[in-house]
Amino acid sequence: MFRVGLSGALIADQDKHWEGSNRHYVNDAYVSAVHRAGAVPLIIPVTDGREVISSILDICGGVILTGGDDISPLLFGEEPVKGLGKQSPQRDAFELLLFRMALERSYPVFGVCRGLQLINVALGGTLYQDIGDLPEFTIQHLQKASRQAVTHHIDIVPDTYLYEVLGDKALVNSWHHQAIKKLAGSLRVTARSRDGVIEAVEADGCDMPPIIGVQWHPEELAATVPGMAKLFKTFVGLCNR
Repeated sequence: MFRVGLSGALIADQDKHWEGSNRHYVNDAYVSAVHRAGAVPLIIPVTDGREVISSILDICGGVILTGGDDISPLLFGEEPVKGLGKQSPQRDAFELLLFRMALERSYPVFGVCRGLQLINVALGGTLYQDIGDLPEFTIQHLQKASRQAVTHHIDIVPDTYLYEVLGDKALVNSWHHQAIKKLAGSLRVTARSRDGVIEAVEADGCDMPPIIGVQWHPEELAATVPGMAKLFKTFVGLCNR
């Protein structure tokens, strides 16, 4: 089976025997979604070792940048605002390196939530650090419903990967308080929420490998919503080209 790399995260162990030790992890929903899409999920640990990343990429055909902590605003030239959440500078550095190494190989990249934001920052864009403080964004983007519940609509741009998979609109789940502010020049918007938040992007131009980013969490819906499962199948298909 074909292999897809999943960017890992770090969490401090709370077990009394191992308290304070970091663990590398990926949520099971990503693993299950990739497996159901017909590929082998391979977790890439948080590391600054180019040789480690390179060795893993040697046996993968694409990369999924997973969700997680806020991205440091220092990476896009801003000071932190009061509403900024937990950050992981170690993970920021790792995923920026992973993304750039994937681009060097012309690998397809799929960014989920934080992953979409990381792609935008890596390519020169900026983020709203906390959309909860901005009155123009009126939809609840940090939902209180369960992970498998869809809570708001997105409108999708024609002639895009997302349009081919989901059509002109879709219902999505939502757990984010950061969002794209200035779009990177090499990306184009492919979907927005109805209050104007950028909900999806893809690479804009033939000089880039396939890049897809979404602001919601399709991995949590892939077991129950056919369109979200198809999104992972579409990405795996791009990796197989």
